[in-house]
Amino acid sequence: MQHIDLIHSGAMTDTKQRRDDPRMARTRARALEATLELAAESGLHACTFDAVSERSGIARSTLYRHWSNQSELVTDALESQDMDEHVAPDTGSLRDDMLIHMLGLGRQLESSTWGAMVPQLVAAASTDPDMSDILRKGSDYYLSIDAEIIERAKERGEVASDIDSTHAALLFSAPIFYRYFMARQPVDGRWITSHVDAIVGLLRPH
Repeated sequence: MQHIDLIHSGAMTDTKQRRDDPRMARTRARALEATLELAAESGLHACTFDAVSERSGIARSTLYRHWSNQSELVTDALESQDMDEHVAPDTGSLRDDMLIHMLGLGRQLESSTWGAMVPQLVAAASTDPDMSDILRKGSDYYLSIDAEIIERAKERGEVASDIDSTHAALLFSAPIFYRYFMARQPVDGRWITSHVDAIVGLLRPH
């Protein structure tokens, strides 16, 4: 048992050393970026080691040093989207906080790799438990930011105290996703502003 523990400890140390090595970190980042680009363009199934190697210029043998299979590579790529960069704005106004946050969401959907990749992730999540877990965690995270904004607004008296913050959060974000992915309509700043103003009006205490 002790021998097994030592082997496991050694493997973890080796993995950490490889991740801390700047050169190896750059290689990983380039491979993950290429994976996200391929996912956005052609779907998660297209993110094979051959395709990622060709897109990134990284040898297949090097990719295998970091990931043992395609599933691990795709999972790491999806989880590499740094959610810590997204924090709840705090301007002291529900309308302004939510407008900043929803405008950011609109920009991501329309101009980023993440926006192009979301439909691919949704499709993969219907059959792959790992992708489903990533989708759920991402959704819960972004919804928690909206709910945090609403909770602060309730404390300031801007929102009725009996309103469920999580349900109210969906009123802001869900229509944006529906408009962009289902209705195929733009989510430009003018529309998002009118949308946020309408929901803020609904949440005010009466």
